[in-house]
Amino acid sequence: MKHARRTIMSASLLSLVLLLCMGIQSALAGPVINISDDSFLMINYETQLYWQWRDTGSGPNNSGDTSDIFFRRNRLSLNGQVDDTYGFIFSIQQEGDNRIEDITVSNSRLASKFDVLDAYVRADFTDYFRLRVGLTKDQLVRENIEGCFDPLSADRSLFIYTDLPRLDRDYGLVIWGNLLDAKLQYRLAATRGDDTGNNPNSDLRYTGRVHVTLLDPESSLIYRGTYLGEKKVLTFGAGYQYQPGVVYGNLAASSLAKDYEAWTADGFFEYPTTAGTFTLSAAYLNEYFDNAYEGGDPDPRSVGENGQKKGWYSKAGYLLPNKIGPGKIQLFGRFEQWKFAELTAGTFNQKMNWGAAGVNYLLKGQDLRVTFQYSNTHFGVQDIVNPQNTKSFNTLTTMLQFRF
Repeated sequence: MKHARRTIMSASLLSLVLLLCMGIQSALAGPVINISDDSFLMINYETQLYWQWRDTGSGPNNSGDTSDIFFRRNRLSLNGQVDDTYGFIFSIQQEGDNRIEDITVSNSRLASKFDVLDAYVRADFTDYFRLRVGLTKDQLVRENIEGCFDPLSADRSLFIYTDLPRLDRDYGLVIWGNLLDAKLQYRLAATRGDDTGNNPNSDLRYTGRVHVTLLDPESSLIYRGTYLGEKKVLTFGAGYQYQPGVVYGNLAASSLAKDYEAWTADGFFEYPTTAGTFTLSAAYLNEYFDNAYEGGDPDPRSVGENGQKKGWYSKAGYLLPNKIGPGKIQLFGRFEQWKFAELTAGTFNQKMNWGAAGVNYLLKGQDLRVTFQYSNTHFGVQDIVNPQNTKSFNTLTTMLQFRF
């Protein structure tokens, strides 16, 4: 308890110092360079600085507390519009260099990632027929498509990513549009998929997604984790994804070719009232490699955290109606349950429960926000060879988010 109290005090002090350094001022939209009546270039800077503490991972037996400070996201974007139809996005991002990972703590600091995140051309011919061509988000799972700077909790689920080498981005074509006064939205994508290993075939990955909105429409290609009371939303969605011949069940012998497929179903509800704004959201994901893990020497892409698995998450939020000091408070909680075919080597059908609770302090909406989150990760199957890999643990996260 002494360590936990010290951790919470340190996190609070860090957030206070950062806020004082930045000042509590309006976070403006990024600067815009007007080129003509129809064309412009906007520059945006967005960042999420994490301070994390976990009650494991350090010391002689890796059982001591671990503290870490790193950029979860540190992003610079160019958003250009040529005319009413054509535009583009180009963004670069820094991540890392952290020690605390999703379910492990590294003995040494991981290398910082600096990469092109988005690079695509968009063409909006009509509201019911739009294109994105280039490097853009995977279109399967709702929470993955939610803007990462518009979350309800500190971040999206750690376990909703598929096996894509870039986690949630892929190269290709996305066709999408809104029908029936934006009550119905469709998305179709043909992308490169996972071609980073010894693939049995060289085929594209195909994705289809549809949603139905019964209240205010969600007409953008990017969802939000919370609209902060700006909309009344009730949306149900589903998606399917397929890539043939993506892995081998026996990699050394290049045999037992396996296809990849995944499907998801989700719902989102947010309703503002005079007593505050209530948010509910849930989704199910099944990612399947035709049981490649049973092949004796499965491709590593088919197992682990982003390999064959199934599970669900649910989350809820409550935004208080009035300001507390200079900002507004939003409480949130979430629970997830997953089953992994082989999460760690030799540990099959691993069951995991992940729960979190926290608070957002919204000084300027999502443009300037501080988040405190406590989470617990519990494993249902023990790793016999390395028991430390499946020991339950707790994590405290403080996030400072700023957008300009």
